Amino acid sequence: METDIYHFALCVSLTLMVFFSYRFIFGRLPEKAIYHPYRVSRALMGAALLDLSANYSVHMFLTPRQVDSTSAILMNLCTYWLAVWLFGSALMMLLDRTYVTRKRFVRYILAWVAYLLAALALWLFMPRGLPYRLCPIPLALLFLAYAVRVARKVFLTFRKAARMLDDYYSDDAAAYIRWMSVFTYWAIVFGVGQGVFTFVPDRFVYIWIISAIPFYIYLYTSYANYLLFYEQVAGAFCDSGNGKQESSGSDGLSPAPPDQPGGDGKMRSGMSRVQEEQIERKIDEWVARKGFTATGLTIMDLARETATNRTYVSAFVNSHYGTTFREWVNGLRIEYAMRLMEEQPGMPIADVARCTGYISPSHFTRTFKEKTGMTPGLWYSRPTGKA
Repeated sequence: METDIYHFALCVSLTLMVFFSYRFIFGRLPEKAIYHPYRVSRALMGAALLDLSANYSVHMFLTPRQVDSTSAILMNLCTYWLAVWLFGSALMMLLDRTYVTRKRFVRYILAWVAYLLAALALWLFMPRGLPYRLCPIPLALLFLAYAVRVARKVFLTFRKAARMLDDYYSDDAAAYIRWMSVFTYWAIVFGVGQGVFTFVPDRFVYIWIISAIPFYIYLYTSYANYLLFYEQVAGAFCDSGNGKQESSGSDGLSPAPPDQPGGDGKMRSGMSRVQEEQIERKIDEWVARKGFTATGLTIMDLARETATNRTYVSAFVNSHYGTTFREWVNGLRIEYAMRLMEEQPGMPIADVARCTGYISPSHFTRTFKEKTGMTPGLWYSRPTGKA
């Protein structure tokens, strides 16, 4: 009975992975150049699923577990090592468009070949018996260490990218890439499970194969959904990359040589005191004009309004207000919303949201609750009408 379920689970998983692989590699995408990293990422993810599909096919048609379980375990570990690299590289391409280079590709392939040769040497030369049955353990531990290392790199890059989006958009654009964090956590559980469950008796393997099916479905749907927002996120990444160059260009501010400190004897955010004072004055004027109520506001918009560049503006907001651009703008919007609701108690929530720069009332309500600890409706119903 367990054998029938095992083969059925393999068949279902294999069918899904082959379909998803085809869609990842050959699915139609916009022809714009900005989609190149997304296209490469999908190809890498498709290759990862093909790698796992090949492994599943061997298990389904050749049943190596019934012939030599140790060789099946060694094959699994070699397959998973390559899959971890492909999964990690695919995600990294969405966060860092320059991540996959020829040098890095060759280095990772050589590492996988070395791992493969080590597994082959153990399979060929390890004496049969207990040493042979235990030989996959060191390779499994090495695989787990490698998987954790790749996952850690993805997490660190994700946090940096999320912070960059918070410093670029006034809306919660980081939510568009949050699925990568969820997927990476899931991938860690999946990868560690693969390393551990590869040692379990055959009659329990089908449980792990079936439990992995939602993992593949979530991966595919997340990539499909991300396509809707990719251009917006990638545009912010591109502008961020250009920001390093624009900081040395003309920005409408008084130039300050790197070796000339401000009046307090030190530089703040890479700017002199004069530069900071000029930016602060222009931002105060922008706030007085309620420029923060514009919908879809980005730090590039603020840079244009203050006649400077996004690098200086971002550095000033981070250092002067001690927060990200998104948190700062939303703080201004919520304060303004509270004033509106005090002055016009009967004003509908949808109108308050629109007047303060939020595209939807639900987004406004969620942000308002995060800032004040209560919904706008509850705030309205307070006896004093004040927070």
